[in-house]
Amino acid sequence: MSRITEDARALLRAAQQIHAERHGSQTFTLGTHVPLEAAAQRMGISPDRFRYYDAVKELEYEAAIEWDTRARYGRGNTHYVITNRGLD
Repeated sequence: MSRITEDARALLRAAQQIHAERHGSQTFTLGTHVPLEAAAQRMGISPDRFRYYDAVKELEYEAAIEWDTRARYGRGNTHYVITNRGLD
């Protein structure tokens, strides 16, 4: 397994843990906002680095996350939600 794939999976697990700490594990369902930047910081990855960017792009490519079309995007602020595939 490549480093990018490992980072992507670890990033998603960390995001799920953060969400569970904040809102409870039962609320991590389809369409839930995924706190990727906070997860990266917890993992020791800077959200400003290519390693983070590559991991996020891998999650998008694998259809584990998708852009939240309902969110308003601030400059440099991205909002992703979990998909069915990401829940698996």
